[in-house]
Amino acid sequence: MTDYLGYILVRSFSFVFCLLPLRGSLFIGRLIGRIVYLGGKKRRMIAYTNLKAAFAAEKSPSEIRAITKSVYKNLGMIFVEVLRFPVINKQYIKKHISLHGLEMLKVARSNNKGVIVLTAHFGNWELMSLIGGFLGYPVSVLAREQKHTKLNDLLNEYREMAGCRVIKKGIPTRNLFKALKANEFIGILSDQDAGRLGTFVDFFGRPTSSHNGTFAIAEKTGALVIPAFIVREGRTHHKIDVLNPVENIQDFSTVLESYARQYPEQWLWVHKRWKSTPLRKILVLNDRKPGHLNQSLAVAEIIQKYRIDKGYDARHTTYEVVDVKYKNDLSKLLLGACSRFSSSCCQGCLACLRRCLTRESYKALTAVYADIVISSGSSLAPVNVFMARELNAKNVVIMRPNLAPLKKFKLAIIPKHDSPRPRKNVLITTGAPNRISEELLRKEADSLSSRIKITKPLRLGLLIGGDNADYAMDVGAVKNIISRIKALSKKTDFEILATTSRRTPKDVETLLKEELGPLPNCRLLVIANEKNPQGTVPAILGSSNVVLVSGESISMISEAASSGRQVLVFNLKKKKGSGVLRHERMTAELSRAGLIKIIKEDAVAPAV
Repeated sequence: MTDYLGYILVRSFSFVFCLLPLRGSLFIGRLIGRIVYLGGKKRRMIAYTNLKAAFAAEKSPSEIRAITKSVYKNLGMIFVEVLRFPVINKQYIKKHISLHGLEMLKVARSNNKGVIVLTAHFGNWELMSLIGGFLGYPVSVLAREQKHTKLNDLLNEYREMAGCRVIKKGIPTRNLFKALKANEFIGILSDQDAGRLGTFVDFFGRPTSSHNGTFAIAEKTGALVIPAFIVREGRTHHKIDVLNPVENIQDFSTVLESYARQYPEQWLWVHKRWKSTPLRKILVLNDRKPGHLNQSLAVAEIIQKYRIDKGYDARHTTYEVVDVKYKNDLSKLLLGACSRFSSSCCQGCLACLRRCLTRESYKALTAVYADIVISSGSSLAPVNVFMARELNAKNVVIMRPNLAPLKKFKLAIIPKHDSPRPRKNVLITTGAPNRISEELLRKEADSLSSRIKITKPLRLGLLIGGDNADYAMDVGAVKNIISRIKALSKKTDFEILATTSRRTPKDVETLLKEELGPLPNCRLLVIANEKNPQGTVPAILGSSNVVLVSGESISMISEAASSGRQVLVFNLKKKKGSGVLRHERMTAELSRAGLIKIIKEDAVAPAV
């Protein structure tokens, strides 16, 4: 019933459009395209995402959104022009079509082995096959059967009005070989995803699955493969470019890319061209807090390892880190509020990001394409939400995203000490994600031993954090711990490898330099606010037998607990209140699991 009603409706539209002037018909076609653009959310998002993947580094979101609208306007005009096929004749072609390189068809045909005209869903590709018949180059077109029989038959009827012959996909290929043996022209569209078993070529810098059957046929028959494209110029005029022969599907893809770059609004971006690509790109948002960045990188590397285990090449999972900076604290709160109302309409807009982030951050973010967005910390959660909308990507947030709703994330990784409620998209962890592995520890330890002289069999790693919202690092307490460590070091002859964090107070840094700097057994002292070489913490963990960590640093404690070393944690003075804080809940959980031991300040020496 649907098929029959659709057939009647299309026939009626065809009758009306054939009566209307061409310009008026195309104006209506553009309106139809605009309506479909507004109503077809799923395909609209696919088209924008494909354009973003191709042009992120070259075009702004507003430019890509404008191209997406133009794609739909072009499709509307194609629809109208196809329905006007009954009134197209040689006079129409003479007035509205210009031809370039037609002599190439004559040269190719002189080969007497047939010609395969290879094109794409570009311009008005349906019009090109019709024109060939009028010009004396009738083409047998390989076409996919549509599910609605009457509408499919009507389209084929229109295609065959000027002598074009439709060869249905799925029927025996002997008809193709028969046509080529008769030195005829075969028209094939080759620009859609061919699945994981297709031939992978480079297309817009991404591995892209393509059908290679055309060139298999050409190799077997000796037929030449001639690319041809029809390009809309203005509203009513078209030009047809017949190009030199190509030898493989990569050559054709390169030609197609050049046309899609020059006329992006005329290619069919609404299908999932990169559905089967093995390449996955990850965007890591960075709030310039090393602990947060390390957690995000840890998740990115877990994804990389998972895909490698699934058989993907290591180079097919990449990540890019982009620094994010708000204009001010008010902008942060404003973007958090806006993220609650984010939707598909945000794609191509990003006005909220533009107004709340610094110019440098906004430009860096909008120049990136990714399949997955990862961030750590509540301040980046709203940016994560908007970028996932923009890229139509999956997104991961680490820690509770206080400024954005949990439902806006594909996955939220939240430590148990934050007391998250179980949800389908929530993964509850004991500590924080980190990059520590035996391989990394061994690598960084070897690197450290090549730079400094380590001679003692016993080594103590010292990881000193700093102030945060809940804890204060008291210089007197640290001095007491350091004095006990120094005395024990002389007694038991072990070496010390120490580092601070960016949160370490200045007076504590000064104390460490005065107390540990001159100590012969202190082989390494890194003051993070002065110089913080990459890999310092893994190098210390990999080189130490025992690790002593200040209890306010979730990142440092999680890394130490993951190292498999003996880990001692001493707590700092609380700033206010006497209740159990989330840091204490985490350390208690790790202690119950046997991964760390919690000690008091005056018990450092015997514990070590």
